[in-house]
Amino acid sequence: RQADRPAGGRGDRGNTLTVLYDGHCGLCRRARDWLLAQPQWTPLVFVSAGSAEARRRYPQLDHDRTLEQLTVVDDAGGVYQGLSGWLMCLYALRDYRELSFTLATPLGRPFARAWIWLANRLRRRTACDGQCGL
Repeated sequence: RQADRPAGGRGDRGNTLTVLYDGHCGLCRRARDWLLAQPQWTPLVFVSAGSAEARRRYPQLDHDRTLEQLTVVDDAGGVYQGLSGWLMCLYALRDYRELSFTLATPLGRPFARAWIWLANRLRRRTACDGQCGL
């Protein structure tokens, strides 16, 4: 079921979510492009993980880890990595917010984990061009 309005909570009042992604990874760049092409309830801003900009904005983060796992930072300073980061990205999207709720449930999380595992495996095998943080 498609969400027809924001559901309340963080990110709904014009706040942004900053997504730290591996800018050297082809798969990661394609995921970024796909996310940017989707209608958003919550604006997504993308910053290359490990970059000078990421280090300036978020000096408290383990930047080596942000190259290994998608990391999302909300305007209140909340940090979401890995599966939680992907769920936050889906939550930001108008057409995928309901799916984010489903995947966050105890029944949905195993499916989401399997999807993330597969994406990471593909990333390691094909998409990094030898330059990824992995």
